[in-house]
Order: sequence, then C-alpha cells, then structure tokens
Amino acid sequence: MKVSVFIGFFLAGWMAATVHAAEKPTDYAYGLTIEASGSEALYEVTLPAVVYEGVTRRDLGDVRVFNGAGEVVPHAWRPRRSEKAEAGARVPLTLFPLKAASGADLEGLSINVTRGANGKLGSVSVSVDGNSGSGKAGLETMAYLIDLSAQERALRAVELEWKPAEGFSGKLRVDASDDLASWRSLVSAAPLMNLEVSGQRLQQKRVELPHQRAKYLRLAWVREERVAAPEITSASGELAEKFVEATREWRKFSATKGEKENDYVFDLKGQIPIDRLRLDLPQANTIAQIEVLTRDKDDRPWRSVARGVAYRLNQDGGEVQSPDIPLVLTGERWLMVRVDRRGGGIGGGMPVLNAGWVPHQLVFAARGGPPFTLAYGNAANAPNPSNAGRRGAQADSSSGAIPIESLIPGYRDDGGANVRTAKTSAQRTVSVQTATSSAQKELGGQTRLQEQIDWKRWSLWGVLGLGVLALGGMAWRMVRQLGNKR
Repeated sequence: MKVSVFIGFFLAGWMAATVHAAEKPTDYAYGLTIEASGSEALYEVTLPAVVYEGVTRRDLGDVRVFNGAGEVVPHAWRPRRSEKAEAGARVPLTLFPLKAASGADLEGLSINVTRGANGKLGSVSVSVDGNSGSGKAGLETMAYLIDLSAQERALRAVELEWKPAEGFSGKLRVDASDDLASWRSLVSAAPLMNLEVSGQRLQQKRVELPHQRAKYLRLAWVREERVAAPEITSASGELAEKFVEATREWRKFSATKGEKENDYVFDLKGQIPIDRLRLDLPQANTIAQIEVLTRDKDDRPWRSVARGVAYRLNQDGGEVQSPDIPLVLTGERWLMVRVDRRGGGIGGGMPVLNAGWVPHQLVFAARGGPPFTLAYGNAANAPNPSNAGRRGAQADSSSGAIPIESLIPGYRDDGGANVRTAKTSAQRTVSVQTATSSAQKELGGQTRLQEQIDWKRWSLWGVLGLGVLALGGMAWRMVRQLGNKR
C-alpha cells in the first residue's frame, strides 16, 4: 500500500513538473504580433532583421509561434534558396516552309534568309546543289524553319498544330543550327498523334527539347511508307525556366578600426545569414585587394571566408563600383575586412559595408484564435547535445520547428504562395496566406537572453532522483525483512 501511495505521489510530482515546463510567451525575450485573421489554415511570414538580432541560436531554434490563448502552434521553415526560377512563358513561333523537289535530301538543302529593317526574318529561299528551287513546279515541303535568334532563352518545348488535324500518327525530327549550314540533332523521332479509338482520344502535340540555346530550329517529319505527312499550320514554344537572384534584404554597417592598420571591423548586431557583401569605399578611383573574415564572439580567432577586389572608379561622368562578393555566413556576429597594404590601402576615411541576405520564411498552422505572436530569444532553449550528430537542425528536439513535409504532408515547393499536397487519389492545392508582422515588443525581456539556471529541469531531475532513492530504500527494507523472517 505504501509503495502504491509513493508511486502515486511520484507520478503526480512528475506530471506537475511536466505541466509546469510548458512554454509560454514570457519565456522569450521579444515578440512580434502577426497580422493574421486565423480564418485560413496556413500563414507565412517573412522574418524581419530584428528577429536575427534577438535570437540566441543560429538555427533559429528559439523561435516559437503562440496563438491568442498562449499555446504553441506548429511551424516550419520554407527552404531558402539564393536564386529562384522564373517559369517559362509561351510564345508564338513563325514557320517558314522549306520547299524542294520530291526526293531531295534534307541534308543537301542550302538555306538562305533575308531580314527586314526590324531584324526579323523576312523571306527564306532554298536551293539544292546550288540550284534555287523557288518558282519551280512540283515542289513539296521538306521541313519547316523556325527563327529563334531574337529569343534570349532556350526553348523547353514546341507544340504544333497540323492539318488534317485528326487521324494521324507520326514522328518528328528536330535539328538545331546557329549558321544555317551545320545542323545538330536535338530530337531524332518524337512521336506525335491525334487519334480517336473507340470514343477515346489520343493526342500528343508537344515535343520536349533538351536545354540548348540555338538560333534556328528545323522541323521535319520522319518519312514512313503509307503515311502521308500532314501540313504543319502553326507552332508555339515554351521558354525554358530562367534562374534569377532571389530578392534580398540589405542593411548598411559602419566600420571601426581593427587591431591592425588596414583592418576594418563591423558588428552585425545579430546572427544574420548574410550571403552577399558590397563595400562602399571612402574615396573615388580606389582599387584594393580585400579579405573577409568572421567570428562569432569578440574573443574568438578570425576565420577567412572570402577574398576579392573592391574598387570605386570614375568613368564617363559616373562611377563604377565592384560587384557583390558572395560568401556564406552561419550566424557569425562579427565581420572584418582586411585590406592588402600593397597599393596604399583605401586612403582616408572609413568604408561602409552593405550586407545582403535571403530572409527566412516561416509557415505556421493557425490553430486557435488570434492574435498570433512570433516569439524569439531564449538562452535556456539551448541545442540538445544528444542530437549534435544528427543531420539538419530540425532533428534537434529542442528546436520548435518541424519539417515542412510534416506540417504539409506531400509538400512540394513551387516557389510561390501555393503548395501542393499529394493524396493517394488526387492532388489538392493548399493556399498559404501571406501575413505581416508588427514592431518588436518586449515579452520576457533581456534577462531571457542570458544563461540562467533551468529550475524546471533541475526540479524534474530532483523528483526523479528522490524517487530512485525512495525505491532503493524500500527495496533494502524488504530485503532486511525477508532476512529476519528466516
């Protein structure tokens, strides 16, 4: 009886400690109110720079989202990319028939083109073995020429229409050229069809192309016996995706003198994931070799992360400045630019650092009612050492984030506001609504950023320790009682 009573008290104490350990907004130093009505399931907010200045963990593991009742709601991070893909648009293509005498060899055709004042293709003439075929009777269309010289991007695919439109199945050959003399094969035999069988329509009018830039395309039906090649009446092209730099946040930082003469130190004020640098030099017509170094604390040694050339030159009545320097920071707060002494340094004055980064995007489930609060900054929420060897920061159980695939099963990032969720029977699209955040407000205050004794954890361990001692004492008493009875 005594044992069961003790175990009951022990479990009650353990449960009380566990409940007491539930997180609340005041466990975090600062917060932002998220402007979200809560009428949708998922919302997305872009982290402002002030969050990077308030967190204590590089992996943003001390970031939480609370609902109006003070409960933690699940959140995940979208994958960050330094560049994004722009979907290819569909463009109309002009077809120029290449006519020659029946039986002529396609490779023996000599193609000559003329262009108008706007640079577009005006007319096309074809000759075989130096003899022009224009104006002769009995000519047939051997192939079709497409002019792509004005397109800045390669074609991903070509879609065709032909007549007669129905009852045809054949293969198309696609060649490419940059000078109309030498041709290379892109697609040897792409199947195309427009058939109707037993009330079912089989249609394939699209030809996928390899990612190659070309000025001209040549389309030709693969000749087959008993199959009359139809006339291609129109064509459209789908441009390949274009990768462009992602939109970045930029901030200026002032320099202080380092220990050496040509060292300039910058305090980034937080753990910002910077990946681009621009250095504004104080004097015009300056060229300098530079090295970029970082460290996470002011008493740690410097680590070299990038080298480059910084310049500011007067040219044609304006200024030309050096391009961005790419680098990867993992949350280091201090950055130093070391200027090579050769060449006289950068002269008088101090440089200014422009730092750019792709901000994190947080997606959360709007469980419970608003207002939702993005809380951050908790030194007690340190990384779990037992998870140090696991792959990825999200494997750490002390981090509040879950994988995006867990928040949205079947997640597929399409780079936009919508995400696709895969189901066994069909695909459904879930809309992620964009939310904004207000100015920073104080929750638990600056003390949450300092290392503190974790009384919750030690209380729990104390309860567990007392339980072990009590169980050991009871076991020892039972052994003594059994010994006395003998």
